Amino acid sequence: MVNTRILEERLGWGRSPDGTARSAGAPGQQDTEAENVLHLPEMRSIAHDPLLQGRVSASTRSVARHPAQRGTAEEAWQALPLAAAGVEHLRARRGALHAMDRNSIAAAELDKLRTQLLQVTKARRWRRIGVTAPQRGSGATFVAAGLAASVARIADMRVALLDMDLDAPSLAARLEVPAPPHFADVMTGLQPPTAQMQRLGDNLAVMSGGSAVPNAAELVLGNTIDTMLQDMNSLLAPDMIVLDLPPLLEGGIARALLPHLDTVLLVADGTRNTARDISECEQLLEGQVPLLGVVLNKSEDKAGIRPARR
Repeated sequence: MVNTRILEERLGWGRSPDGTARSAGAPGQQDTEAENVLHLPEMRSIAHDPLLQGRVSASTRSVARHPAQRGTAEEAWQALPLAAAGVEHLRARRGALHAMDRNSIAAAELDKLRTQLLQVTKARRWRRIGVTAPQRGSGATFVAAGLAASVARIADMRVALLDMDLDAPSLAARLEVPAPPHFADVMTGLQPPTAQMQRLGDNLAVMSGGSAVPNAAELVLGNTIDTMLQDMNSLLAPDMIVLDLPPLLEGGIARALLPHLDTVLLVADGTRNTARDISECEQLLEGQVPLLGVVLNKSEDKAGIRPARR
């Protein structure tokens, strides 16, 4: 499901100047299984200082974890409508994303991705993770939902999964959960974020609409999105926010959302996305937000595939 060997070959990643394979470990040490899931390119410097974008200083985190404030967040979290008793309860729903089923092969691969992602995001105190793709249909929603569910299975981590494909929100429909009618009002600040959110179990909250948000392109260029994200943080204090973004090379909404993120995970379709597509995405991200890594989805590569172990 997720593999980067072909991607590395196409882009020349993971090789020394003489063309030989380059290992991240000690000489002669083989790559681990997780390294076949997510390739983390060298982190590049960015040109802006991301204020109020989810990055939390040590002093701010100590306030956010104050018992009184945590208690308020606990009450707000428990007050969210319960759409399913847990992510595992989606297994019986034919339309639900199988990436959220922990017993699926896809979920096993995404658990490996989770391990790598948390190592990087915790070290850098990143919390707002955008997931996008060059074009629609590459699997960004699949990866965003599965990754959020994987992180939410950690007992002491709460995750908010947001459908930010404002022109064509689909997450609620794909999960077969109801979409509250306040999507546009939440995005414009007329309703609090909790008016549009529902829980899947104890640790995962989902926000998605049933219809497009009017004038979405103009909306994301204003201040209301950042205000909404700050309100969500104040009300629910999630440990991570995963934003399912529209395609980066189609329209301007994804690009306009970049200043609100800490980092971006790019999902490439192994059957149709090219090295040029990925390079164009990297250029758009340059100076905007760090690229966390590239996931090659729908890979035609059959080498090295191993059954999931649970």
